[in-house]
Amino acid sequence: MWDLIVNHFSEYIGTGLIFIIYLACVIRMFIIEKRKEYRILFIYMPAVVLVLFLCPIVAKIMQKYADDEIYYRIMWLLPVAVTIAYTVVDLYGRVKGKLKAVVLILSALLIVAGGRLVYTDMEYSIAENEYHVPQTVVDICDETVVPGREIVVAFPADLLVYVRQYTPLIVMPYGYDELKYMKLRNPLYEQMIAEKPDAEKLFAEAVNMKCHYVVIEEAKEIIGDPEEYGFTEYKHIDGYVLYRNNQAYFGL
Repeated sequence: MWDLIVNHFSEYIGTGLIFIIYLACVIRMFIIEKRKEYRILFIYMPAVVLVLFLCPIVAKIMQKYADDEIYYRIMWLLPVAVTIAYTVVDLYGRVKGKLKAVVLILSALLIVAGGRLVYTDMEYSIAENEYHVPQTVVDICDETVVPGREIVVAFPADLLVYVRQYTPLIVMPYGYDELKYMKLRNPLYEQMIAEKPDAEKLFAEAVNMKCHYVVIEEAKEIIGDPEEYGFTEYKHIDGYVLYRNNQAYFGL
């Protein structure tokens, strides 16, 4: 259990410098802050959060009834940014003359040194458009959407989370639970993530779930003929194949 606690704590503090700065700010406030409400917010509440996070009993309960990610988010309750910002502003107000510039510059340098470029993480990328979603999602949605009505489209897992951010007119036959936790055994989703989808299981289930389109990676080999189940190859977009349900009602 301690391995779990240490691993999550290490992930949270990152390089460690920001957390050290935060602890220094808390210690400073403990020494000089007299206002009760500020001590509760910046000192006592974070102390309780840390005790709960570092408690093996809490970790075991969270792991059993929730999951590791929820347990990890306990640390998000720490007011790190607010505490550091408050301390910098308070210091700035207490000094005079050129020391004000020193406080601002030194604080900025420490914060920058304690972080890292967000785009070094594989989960983040530079925005391709004003919607801040992959352009592939925009292109596929624009091709399949029908103004004024909802269309059901089965997207692959790597695009699924972005669709709702772009348009509310596309409905998906499965959602976040299947993608993140696989708590719901969705036959269609299981075929969508299969290395070699079975055409019978995939498209028959797509018909059953009233899908207008099914979007599959071009690199995937489909075992069987989609046309036997009413789907025809409609268009290729950015490495994905759009299969259109010929029996579906599009309201056109």
